[in-house]
Amino acid sequence: MKNYLIAFVLFFCVSSFAQNEQLAQNYFDRGDFEKALLNYDELLKQQPNNFMFFQRQVECYQQLSLFEKAEKAIQSRLSVYNQPALLVELGYNFQLQKNTVKANQFYQQAIETIKKNPSNVYGIGNVFERKVLLELALQAYQTAVVAQPDLNFNFQMGLLYGQLGNMDLMIDKLLTEAVANPQSSIMVQNQLSRFILDDTTENFSNLLKKALLLRAQKSQDTFWNEYLSWFFVQQKEYAKAFVQEKAIYKRNPETFNNIVNLAQLAADENDSDTAREILTFVLENTNDVDLKIQSQTSLLKIDIDKSSEKDFLTLKTRIDNLLKEFGIGTNTLALQILQANFLTFKTKNPAEGQAILKRCLALPINKYQEADVKMELADQFLYEEKFNQALINYTQIQEDLSQDQIGNEASLKAAKTSYYKGD
Repeated sequence: MKNYLIAFVLFFCVSSFAQNEQLAQNYFDRGDFEKALLNYDELLKQQPNNFMFFQRQVECYQQLSLFEKAEKAIQSRLSVYNQPALLVELGYNFQLQKNTVKANQFYQQAIETIKKNPSNVYGIGNVFERKVLLELALQAYQTAVVAQPDLNFNFQMGLLYGQLGNMDLMIDKLLTEAVANPQSSIMVQNQLSRFILDDTTENFSNLLKKALLLRAQKSQDTFWNEYLSWFFVQQKEYAKAFVQEKAIYKRNPETFNNIVNLAQLAADENDSDTAREILTFVLENTNDVDLKIQSQTSLLKIDIDKSSEKDFLTLKTRIDNLLKEFGIGTNTLALQILQANFLTFKTKNPAEGQAILKRCLALPINKYQEADVKMELADQFLYEEKFNQALINYTQIQEDLSQDQIGNEASLKAAKTSYYKGD
């Protein structure tokens, strides 16, 4: 009984503390700094080491123009914890009072501590960035690298250069980071993509392309061909991306994955000529049966999408010949689904198309492959206005794969089918 009582009291205290913290944050977010300050004062009495509470307390003082109290709080904490980042807080407190001379004195004191102990840069650089003192943040990272050359702040410095409008240096730092630490490459590409999207004048894109081309020319490393391919994909210049992928393949002919993915991207963006060129290249250079089937199926889909009635006989023959060559099995499932789609929606022969799909369901396929077949079958039933049969298949997919994209797609189609049905 005693243990239960202790547990209840502890739970009550923790719950009450969490509520007070949330209340303080709510007052702060609403701009009611007097009430927020009262709450953060109380919270700090309970958790004097909590830096976030201290930070909020100082910000409340500053919002209320109580700069002397803010200075006293910072100085008091500095004397106890000796955290060099607090020197930045002190400087900023003077900057808010338009005392730039004193502010800069504290800022430079903070940077001086980095020369003695480069690890101080982590806290100091963070505070400078949070206060949007970008040039000082840059100076802090530069000072740390000079003091300890094995430190790497290329990514942070690159972003700071970007925010300061120095795109050349931003690109240089981010690309240097990408090649030095390939594991950070995706993070770098995400940042570069943001600038590409915001680049209405194409000035940034041109600078990035120039930098990538120069690096590719100076180095034989396929890393830069990969980056150029990525860049051209962002620009939707798939033919140029393919040139880079071919260069990579010539030096490393182990995999076609990137090339096949590029063909799919080109096809999705209606760049049929490039998609066809890429798929033809794959067929000419691979002995992998599954890859051949995938490429032939993709080529057929491109040709079917652009076909007219005069092409139907040729296309039907191509499909029949491919299935004779590779057989009726799970490895040709996508080709069989395409054949069923072609027969129903192009040649207006749904009975034949649905017979093929029902044959597919008898194959030893997994639940995702089964969902693909049932989705096509449901679409065909919907085309014939057989709403109940379409709903059954959509609902089965939805129930089997409710957490997957295809399950969500089936759910949407089921709702639309119910609407068409008048339900």
